[in-house]
Amino acid sequence: MPALLLLVLASVHVGLWYHARHIAAAASEEGSRAARAAGATDAAGETKANRFIDDLGPNVILGRHITIARTATTVTVAITGHSPAVIPGLTMEINASTTSPLEIFRP
Repeated sequence: MPALLLLVLASVHVGLWYHARHIAAAASEEGSRAARAAGATDAAGETKANRFIDDLGPNVILGRHITIARTATTVTVAITGHSPAVIPGLTMEINASTTSPLEIFRP
């Protein structure tokens, strides 16, 4: 019986990690869309990504950190954190990033 319980707990643990990873990937895409718009700021991308995560489940990505990096032509939104631990002591990291071209209007 203990082996079955451990298998169930491990399945739930991995399922939560997988779900959190997908939310992080989608949030990085949303943040990238907001930050790449003409005249947009890094703060706009970070706000959009945070709002997206908060709307879908603020407790799904723990210890989250959002980083935005710009070049002359692209913006990258990276999200890191970890999923909730069902099995104590087993922390599974989450890393997601999206790079998008900046919207630049040339005359």
